[in-house]
This record gives sequence, C-alpha cells and structure tokens, in this order.
Amino acid sequence: MGIEFRKEKYIRPFHNPLNNFAPEPQEVELRFDPLLEHFAVFNPALEDKAKLFFGAQDWELVKKLAEATKEQCFMCPPKVREITPKYPEDFMAEGRLTRGECTLFPNLFPTAPRHAVIAVGEAHFRKIDEFEPGVLADGLYLGLEFLRLCMEEDPAIRFGLLCANYLLPAGASLVHPHFQVVAAKVAFPRQNELLNASQTYFLKYGKNFWEELCATEKESKERYIAQLGRVTFIASFAPLGGNEILAVIEGAKGLSEITTDDVLDLAKGLNLALKGYDRMGYGTFNFTLFLPALDEKAPYFTPHLRLITRQNLYENYRTDDYFLQRQLGAELIITPPEEMTKIMRQVFEEA
Repeated sequence: MGIEFRKEKYIRPFHNPLNNFAPEPQEVELRFDPLLEHFAVFNPALEDKAKLFFGAQDWELVKKLAEATKEQCFMCPPKVREITPKYPEDFMAEGRLTRGECTLFPNLFPTAPRHAVIAVGEAHFRKIDEFEPGVLADGLYLGLEFLRLCMEEDPAIRFGLLCANYLLPAGASLVHPHFQVVAAKVAFPRQNELLNASQTYFLKYGKNFWEELCATEKESKERYIAQLGRVTFIASFAPLGGNEILAVIEGAKGLSEITTDDVLDLAKGLNLALKGYDRMGYGTFNFTLFLPALDEKAPYFTPHLRLITRQNLYENYRTDDYFLQRQLGAELIITPPEEMTKIMRQVFEEA
C-alpha cells in the first residue's frame, strides 16, 4: 500500500464549568506517522488556546541575558579561537576547524565518543529571524566536515548527527548560537529507528520512503512548502516535535553525496523556516540532520533535517516536554501542519 496518512478522530462530551456545566463535545485526533510507530495528538480546542501553553517570547529578557553573559562568553571572538579546547594534531591539524565566522572545537563535556561544538557566527546574540544563510551554511559545512574526519580517523565510528539547540528552553546552556555534532560506533536511538523503518519500507515496497514522501506531498500540496535545489521542505503529517519541518536532500544517499550546493540550499531554507517561526510567534528551536552510516550510500534512506520549535523564553516559562512526549513517545499538535504550511509557503514565496 505504501505511504498512508492515517487519522483517527474521537469525540466525547463532558460538562464544562466554563459554560455553566453545559455538555460540550471534545474532539481528539490521532495522526499516525506513515513510517514510524508514532502518533501525534491534536485537539482543535487547543489551537485557539495556544497562549495557555506558549507565552509570548520575551526578546527583551533574552537581550538582558545576552548582555549579562557576553563578557564571559568563550564563543565570542577572539576567545573562541584562543581559549576553547583543541583536538590533537594527528586528528585535526589546527586543533579546531574554522570557516567564515564559525569555529568548531571539542565539547568540554562530551556525551558521545566524538562530540564537537560549533560557534555559529561571531554575534553573541541573534534573534530567530536573524540567522543569515551564509553563517548557517558555514556552520553546517563544518559539522559535515567533522563527521568526515571522524570516519577517516576511526572507521569504527560509523554514525553521526548534526544538531542544534537555540536558547535555554531548547536545551542550550549559552545564548551564543551554536550547533553540536556527535559521532559513535552505534546509531543513536531515534536515528536507529528511522534507519530500520526506512530499510523495512524499502524491502517491502522496493522504493525509498523519503523519495515517495516528497513526491506524494508535492502532488497533494497539503504540507509541501518549497523546493530549493535538491532540498524539499515539507511539514510533518504526524510531527515528532512542535511545528516540525522536514528538509529532505533528494538524490543524496549518504554523507558523501551531500554537495556544497545542498548545504547552501539547506541553509537558505533554514533561514526562511526560522523567519516563518518568528511570524508564528515562536522564538526557540532544535534541529537534527539525520544520516545513514557515515561510510554508506544507503538506497533506502535519504539524509534529512528535522526542525522543531520549543517553548518560548519568558519569565517563569514552563517546559513544553511532559509525560506525553518524554515518557509516552507521542507529540502534541498545537497548530495543524497544514495551517503551518500556509504560513511557511508564504514566507518562502516572498523570498
């Protein structure tokens, strides 16, 4: 049967104290991911009550945090290229990688056999709509180059990911924008899940799921946002995180097939997607670029980046990640992907 966008709707009444305990139907929609054993939950009543979950991003508070931390920030120049850790010369000739305004160096507290940090740009603080394509591309390029070096140094290090946390609610410990790169001998759990499911689909249907997904979404246009070069941007039908956007590098089968043009197009799309998030009222994000084994050209898998929003930063903000996501493995939809697509498509078209 191939790709299926399956939904299940349940309507149950209860007596609402906000309406004199009158009976009120409540609808819950489950959306099942077409590849993974995962579903996301949508209650239409929440769409108009998003402020109960997401207060407005307080950019003045963020600026105060930036001002208070700028002087001690080791990612700001010139400190980033003077006092940050360095790799041994037999792994990296200069100890760090640099490109444009971006610098890659070892994480002082690694969580993987290889774990690097990339200071993205020289500016200590930039709003979510101020990530220029050039600085994003340089940061992405350094991350991919680091993974190539890891593979060359130790062929047993076969799996890697390029990730980002932007601001405190997304898990960042610093205001200064940065990416992180991790590499290990085994695939990380979500990476392993995606690889196994993609391979199963390929063996069952004889087709690459990601190519099929892009073709299907382009035809329906419900969640298709834009195409930049070989990179297709679509909204996830059953997102794994808030307002998830997929950026699929069509035609690439692995790390070795991601070109400089792909990186530039990915960066351009990221810039526009972040502007779209800003238009929607969001100010934080995570992303991960998922890859097959670093030494593999996988016919069943296509490298793709998954971009999500996180809780906005304001005084006494609460986490957006609770039992539903953290322990049950589901996700809550606030804005339907199809509605987000309309906003994102407008931003891309304006550009």
